[in-house]
Amino acid sequence: MPMDSSLNSSKSNHLPKWNPFFKDFAYNQYILYGMIHENENIHKRFEACYRDNLHSIWAGQELYRKGNTEEEFYNILEKNMLPVYESARRQGYEVWEC
Repeated sequence: MPMDSSLNSSKSNHLPKWNPFFKDFAYNQYILYGMIHENENIHKRFEACYRDNLHSIWAGQELYRKGNTEEEFYNILEKNMLPVYESARRQGYEVWEC
């Protein structure tokens, strides 16, 4: 997720706290999801670039399919991202304290 460069460089190889980061991240992603399906111009741009930028099959097949409710979208995102986050924690990545 884009952020101020000073914050980005200060986090180094640390992870954000899952809460509240995930909730805010998911909310921003859901806004994008809504825009993709509500605005034809944005949808066309998404279609033109998603194959090169979405590297997880689940994102294209589950997350960005039309018709997800906000709760479904959050649950799909969390189901797929939390295991990656937890794996990074087990591998020794520390939580970023700002």
